[in-house]
Amino acid sequence: MKPALAGLGGVFALGISLYACTDEEPPAPEVEAPVAEPVVPAGLVPTAPTIHAKTTHPVTASPDLDQTLSLLGEVVDAHASDPENPWAIVHGLVARGEGFTVQGGEQAIPFLYENYAEITELDGERLPSFPRKSGDLDIEPHTDLVLKALTEVDVDPTTVVHVHGEEFEVGDTWKHSVKTTFLDKTNGDSSYDSPNDMPWGVQALALWAPRELRWTAFSGTQMDMDDLAKMLVHVVTSESTFMLQSMVNGQSFEKKGQGIFSYTCGGAHMVQGATYVVARGFGDQAERDKMEVQAKLLFYRFPIEIGIYAQGMKDHPEHRLVLLAQQLKFTGHWLESVHKLMAAGLYEPTAADQLVLGQAVDVLIGTTKELKALGAFDNLDEIDQKNHQLYLDLVGDSAHAVRGVELALGKQTFSY
Repeated sequence: MKPALAGLGGVFALGISLYACTDEEPPAPEVEAPVAEPVVPAGLVPTAPTIHAKTTHPVTASPDLDQTLSLLGEVVDAHASDPENPWAIVHGLVARGEGFTVQGGEQAIPFLYENYAEITELDGERLPSFPRKSGDLDIEPHTDLVLKALTEVDVDPTTVVHVHGEEFEVGDTWKHSVKTTFLDKTNGDSSYDSPNDMPWGVQALALWAPRELRWTAFSGTQMDMDDLAKMLVHVVTSESTFMLQSMVNGQSFEKKGQGIFSYTCGGAHMVQGATYVVARGFGDQAERDKMEVQAKLLFYRFPIEIGIYAQGMKDHPEHRLVLLAQQLKFTGHWLESVHKLMAAGLYEPTAADQLVLGQAVDVLIGTTKELKALGAFDNLDEIDQKNHQLYLDLVGDSAHAVRGVELALGKQTFSY
């Protein structure tokens, strides 16, 4: 018999900042539609990463960790493979890699293109891309969400796909992104909705971008990957200032939706996007130094945020399920972030940090066991009916946790 569900309801009254990987932000102001065609280098070809690195400090495998991966993997395989949920399929790719299949057995990548991509003619060239929505269905709640996943899991940009019967290469989606991405530093006009919308797109551009890539985007905006790198790292740094001050002063902090906590998944995607673009070689030494500071902040953050969740569950046991789901989100993304930073050579953990690496795995094991005991993984369809956002969190964050654990074990690589 399936365990009974517990903890659904009004957790958002707790005063703890809970953050989801899907957006519920107010819509951004409309930007005047660009009219000029882009000017990009002739013969633009995506350049795949050549470095496939693993964490420098892998954690030790154990039966408990194997069981954790099995439980989370079952969630991914059963629910991220939903052919009617492209957002979930993308998360399945992040967890399982290029070979991930949707229900029915079709490979996820060709399925996404055949069912959800569209074709746009730009500068005389027909190119595939993915829309934000199709009716009420979310496809890309963030710019280049799909492309980011494809670049992250080492898909060959020459992979052939079909859209409405026309043949393309996956790299053609990257070309579309190059031609349609613009950010004008003089007036703030941008193809991104907000800074929170940037990390997926910037990562996707950077990971296949030739080092010398410069281009003129819509409206005559001069674009430079170095500038995008500097902008993304600047946002991460400035939004973390309050936490840096607390770390320097040896103090704790509260989570009230301030600064980096106002960003998707508590800013984890901002940190990871910045990690990719800096690892790829864009920006200057200053950006590398700032990402080293971000790594130090992650190790400083971990015990404090886990303590906040523990206190919340003690004070409000009726909301334990939702708080555990948020703890899964934080811990899985944390493991992803720190092991990518180490694999990129951007941070060397101290002896104390290495203890935290092991503690994070223990927290993830315990969180997964308790979610299973509460019935979360066995009753996901019921959860979806009662609390769709919680359902999305459990599916998406299970995928990120699988990716985080396999990076931590050294089973998956970080390519740049």
